[in-house]
Amino acid sequence: MSTPQLAHKEELTPLERIGLALQYKKPDRVPVAPLVCGASRRVLGVTYDKWAKSSEIAANSLLAAQELIEFDGFLTLVDLSVEAADFGQEVIFPENSTPYPNFDNPLIKTHEDYYKIKKVDPRKSPRMSMVIDLVRRLAQAKGKTVALLGFVYGPLGVLSQMRAHEALFKDIIRRPEAVQHAVRVINESLLEYVRAQVEAGAHGVVIDPLFSSASILHRNTWSKFEGKETNELASAIRGAGGLVVVHNCGNGVYFEDVIEHANPIAISHAYPAFGSPTWTDHAAKWGRKVVTIGYSDPAQTGHVLSQEAILEDCKNQIETFKSSEGGFILSTGCEFAPGGNLLSAATMVKAARLYGSYQ
Repeated sequence: MSTPQLAHKEELTPLERIGLALQYKKPDRVPVAPLVCGASRRVLGVTYDKWAKSSEIAANSLLAAQELIEFDGFLTLVDLSVEAADFGQEVIFPENSTPYPNFDNPLIKTHEDYYKIKKVDPRKSPRMSMVIDLVRRLAQAKGKTVALLGFVYGPLGVLSQMRAHEALFKDIIRRPEAVQHAVRVINESLLEYVRAQVEAGAHGVVIDPLFSSASILHRNTWSKFEGKETNELASAIRGAGGLVVVHNCGNGVYFEDVIEHANPIAISHAYPAFGSPTWTDHAAKWGRKVVTIGYSDPAQTGHVLSQEAILEDCKNQIETFKSSEGGFILSTGCEFAPGGNLLSAATMVKAARLYGSYQ
């Protein structure tokens, strides 16, 4: 496949580029931010367990990855068990893969245990305070030039890390009051968590209400169990001076409901919205209403596709969202594969430079 020559040296900073895209003001080119999180550890040759436990190691890894790949924005997602761990959930830290809850020993073993969840202070609890410090370190190093987004797993998602998913879904039906009680208590801590991330220097915080998609819960069920709390998180982020972004890699995200509750400036997603059968249809319906961040397949991009195929895939995405008038950020639809080929992330940046010019 023949490709055009790379353009001249870029003049906008990554932060300026993403800032313009979030306002539907066309920057020099399409911003690009493959969600390189855990994969960044490999730039410095660090084991996953050390990366996930040390804000210094994680920050140095992410900074090195940004220098190497030249992406436009950081995301401080460490893993989805961060918040649950601080409520008391046992977490397993493999040497070379993502930390995860020990579901053989869930914190919530019976429906009575939902009422035992107590509020924690994220500024002092081990893992959330580590993420807050990670944000602070990245902000001090590159917060004036590179976009920096914090991350919080929605309270229902946090609860799923302390109660096996199948059991949680049954409890939503059989013990809704117990589930709702725990969600409310968890969210009290998450509100302070998102405020702390903005105060530490994050330009915004990504809320992950994963269950707000057709692949997991009915839209009315999600709104009942997490809609109010999502609204509270969004309000807390704005109140602290940050931007609200939503991430959901589920299939068929309920855009109407998510926008109603969170009113995000952008949504990061892996599939077209609920009710949109294709990306073309999605771009026509939503591309001018909320900025799209996406949507390369992280597994395919990181492990399977050739560099030529990645360039073509990214080119097609950029073409699909030309109608959004600048409101598009090229990214992976979920975290870049932690063990994936980092050259492929760099190729996404190359694609934005080759095909994403607004000049």
